[in-house]
Amino acid sequence: MDPSKIEQIVRKYLGVPYRHGGRDLNGLDCLGLIHLFYRDCGIAIPDGDGKPYSPNWVYEDPGRYLRGIKKIGKEVPLNMIQPLDLVYFRLGAFISHGGVMVDSHYFIHVLQKGVVRLTPLNRAWRRRLVGARRLI
Repeated sequence: MDPSKIEQIVRKYLGVPYRHGGRDLNGLDCLGLIHLFYRDCGIAIPDGDGKPYSPNWVYEDPGRYLRGIKKIGKEVPLNMIQPLDLVYFRLGAFISHGGVMVDSHYFIHVLQKGVVRLTPLNRAWRRRLVGARRLI
């Protein structure tokens, strides 16, 4: 995909606030952002597993996020990550967060109590990085 198109999609979402279960520009959680970002890139992925999830979902079913992620795309070695790869992370004890690489150094994501932002895949985030999936 043309980098200028990726940049246009990134600008659309930057600054959108976190909202559990959010699926529009009024608020997004990381899964909602991933779903909409790929949709805008012309890539259809499921919006979660089709079941509702509470704000405490990770404690209720810690493996849920990873099970869903592994159903889409193909695993990518961490040294081969490229733009538009889905990256997923361990926050604390659980794999519960994801984003989309927008170039070779930055990924777009949203954390609880935050807004959608671009973050460098720096040493701190690489320590949390569990895997990547290629959807195109």
